[in-house]
Amino acid sequence: MKKKTLKVIFAIVILAFLFIQVYPVLWLFISSVRPSAELATKPFSLPTSLTFQNFAKVWSDGKILGYMWNSFKVTAISLILIVFLSATAGFALSKFKMRFNKAVYSFFTFGIMVPVQITLIPLFIFYSKTGVLNTSMSMVLPQVGFALPLSVMMFVSFYSFVPNELIEAAVMDGCTPYGIFVKIVFPLARNTVITIASMYSILIWNDFIFANTFISDSKAKTVAMGLKDYVGAFGNIDWGSTFAAITISILPPMIIYFALNKWVTSGMTMGATKG
Repeated sequence: MKKKTLKVIFAIVILAFLFIQVYPVLWLFISSVRPSAELATKPFSLPTSLTFQNFAKVWSDGKILGYMWNSFKVTAISLILIVFLSATAGFALSKFKMRFNKAVYSFFTFGIMVPVQITLIPLFIFYSKTGVLNTSMSMVLPQVGFALPLSVMMFVSFYSFVPNELIEAAVMDGCTPYGIFVKIVFPLARNTVITIASMYSILIWNDFIFANTFISDSKAKTVAMGLKDYVGAFGNIDWGSTFAAITISILPPMIIYFALNKWVTSGMTMGATKG
């Protein structure tokens, strides 16, 4: 009887947690197809009518596509650099017996403790002097820099479970360090790569702090910045168009997550440490 009671309580807690997680997304989707007038007067009531006029309005102005393209560029370039740099650095730190391995690894782990906020002003000054402001690279560089510490740690943790005998056998067969990495070690790290890529793709796509600091040109705005366009004069907001734009903007990361969910779960539980 006691076990059944505990199971019921556990089920209720899980359902409550699931409701808390799912409700905002469902409310967003429903609000995106409600008339703006209805949202302004009864935002939390059940919809009395549905319309796709909000989506038509967002698509017709053409801005959202440009913002999504900018976000895609920043995300794609950042992920390529993050995976390449962290995978190679992790391999070197894990398998190459060098004098300063521990010091370099400690340097990367120290980077996790650095708050993003304290770097904004120095980066802004540096970018303004070098002419990098209002470019995709102004967001790519800090994204890569702040992602490397955790990514390197995950790769080092994974590579430590790759048998040294496997690498020694490849060396005996005449394989170079580059060949060992490309043909043997890196393919084994698939779960780790997918975990890092999926995790940071969502974070970079939704980034606001770097975009808000380094981007002022409308042509270089990302999705997170572009949503501010729906705030009109005196703070008036077109809620219908805003919710429609948010719905469109969150679809890519949601598709990525659900498509890679199996590998992400595997990478978080065991792939990030031992494949």
